[in-house]
Amino acid sequence: MNSNEPEQSAAELRGLLRFAQGLGLDEATVREIYEAVGHEAMVTGTSDDTRMAEVRKRMLAAAWASLRNIFVQYIVSP
Repeated sequence: MNSNEPEQSAAELRGLLRFAQGLGLDEATVREIYEAVGHEAMVTGTSDDTRMAEVRKRMLAAAWASLRNIFVQYIVSP
């Protein structure tokens, strides 16, 4: 992502936040993932498509970790 393209960034983030709602992720988590991946992409020169795929992959992993923790708490705490 080019930092001179704030409209692209805002549009990407809006789309990711809609995706996050279905996963049960909060906005802070999405922003943290988006910014971390964006920084890594700038350093490595990753394409926009690859960058956004990585963001979505990490969002899915975060949602799965959250569900796993809830499941473990339910099993451990009767």
